[in-house]
Amino acid sequence: MDKMQKNTTLLFAKYGHECTLEDLPQEYPDIPGRGLWKKIRKMLIRMCVVSDSSKLYTHHLRSFGAIVKERERQILYYRWRIHPFSKASLYWSLVMIVIIFIELIITPVDFLLYDMKKTFIYSVQWKIVTWIPNIFFLIHLIANFWTGYYDEPNQEVVLSLKRIAKNYVKTFLIIDVIACLPNHLDFVFNAGARAVFIFQAVSMLKYLMVVRFYKYLKISAEILGINYYTYMITLVMALIMLFWHSTCCMLTFLRRYLGAEVNDIFEPSVKTFYRVLEDESHQRNPVLTAFISAFYRGSLIIYNSSYGRTLPSTEKEILLIWFGWYASSLFFIYILALIMEIMHGKQSASHKYVKIERQLMDYMRHKQLPTQMRRRILTYHEFRFHKSYFHENKILGTISEQLRQEINMHACRKLVESVIFFRNLPLNLLVRIISCLRIEVYLVNDVIIRANTPGTNMYFISTGTVAIYSKSGTEICHLEEGSHVGEVALIIKGVLRTASVIAVEVSELYRLDQKDFVKAISPYPDLLANIHRIAADRMEASSMLEDYKMKEASKR
Repeated sequence: MDKMQKNTTLLFAKYGHECTLEDLPQEYPDIPGRGLWKKIRKMLIRMCVVSDSSKLYTHHLRSFGAIVKERERQILYYRWRIHPFSKASLYWSLVMIVIIFIELIITPVDFLLYDMKKTFIYSVQWKIVTWIPNIFFLIHLIANFWTGYYDEPNQEVVLSLKRIAKNYVKTFLIIDVIACLPNHLDFVFNAGARAVFIFQAVSMLKYLMVVRFYKYLKISAEILGINYYTYMITLVMALIMLFWHSTCCMLTFLRRYLGAEVNDIFEPSVKTFYRVLEDESHQRNPVLTAFISAFYRGSLIIYNSSYGRTLPSTEKEILLIWFGWYASSLFFIYILALIMEIMHGKQSASHKYVKIERQLMDYMRHKQLPTQMRRRILTYHEFRFHKSYFHENKILGTISEQLRQEINMHACRKLVESVIFFRNLPLNLLVRIISCLRIEVYLVNDVIIRANTPGTNMYFISTGTVAIYSKSGTEICHLEEGSHVGEVALIIKGVLRTASVIAVEVSELYRLDQKDFVKAISPYPDLLANIHRIAADRMEASSMLEDYKMKEASKR
């Protein structure tokens, strides 16, 4: 067994299954090359392919087999792409959250003080600070042409360069191009005062990056498993800080641009912070005092549109007051709506899941269950409900029979049609069979089918991996999603199972009982006779193959 296969065996051992097979799928397909270059390539590819943790937050990559197939597809056909569910994508999202927030703090300050040559924004240190986000945005712009995306309607991960570029142009390309613009035109070449002002005004469009900030924050929260309340509170606090900062700078700039005298009480937030920090350095907590004072004075700027004791004297200044007051009011209404959404979230499916999970933990403590059993129960609960608790029967009861059939067909048709018995069946019969399926979840090392016991049902593997064992206990093979086991039990009543089936990882299966199948197919006696014939042929072939293997084993 080579090194890659050993890694796969260790991975199954991590799940809790001791695998004895040698022909296992490789966790990472072999990468050509040798020496240091091969190690670097392997590290980069591992960072860019789909991560194992995607099983926790995706709906179509919930098993080891599905992840391996996705990695094979990427390495064979799209090697130098970045998978949207990879570690590289997660780390870059976290970096961009910080970079975007910094840029949205820097941009209003540059816009406010661009015409003040003696201020700190013209220092070398500040220029370096402003150029760092631009470098990241440029890298971000290029990387997005090589980063795949998840196509929700088609339920597929797109890694084709042409489709990636087409989707990127339709969505975020313009915003990312604006983000790459430097904050100061005169940092690049000499320009007139009017050109510099226009360029500074255009640079304020970088606040469209709030859309990107929201997207990356949401993705990171999903991947890292951050709960709904923490995510929403973080979003609200970030939006309040950005609005407060940008509005203070904009209103103060407009006051100065209109020719009004800016009162000392209503200085821009950044300058106020440094001045208060210097004046009140004798205080026990000067930084905290400076922040509180700056926040207070900045809030007065927003509330009064930077007018304090001085009253507006022109129509433009009155219009400025109107704009500042209404913009602030609309924003506060939006924040209030977000807060109400957080409070209303107690009725959401995610909150209900957390509530039920807490009750489950209390129950397990009351029963004094061992730690290992508690982990298995919580794993089952998480996999079954996918961190969102809902009453499926009640939901299906609110829709029509036709819609229920369409939902079942969408979820199970491919699984049922993969069975040779069920191919080319009439649609009405296929619908009846699918309506009889019952979903079941099995944890690692759970016995699904036991050898030498009467068979009364068959199983379709929706997600996960199962191991097939012979009567003697020898591991024969693995079956992954899309496969099925135990189909002969539907046809021949009372037949004994010829093998055991055990879950290798957390698996979701659909069970079809013999009595339900017979009831569904009874109006079609000709089809039932044909299925009996196919089953008998398959059993005879399996028996001959087993006899042949026993003879070969005896010769050795």
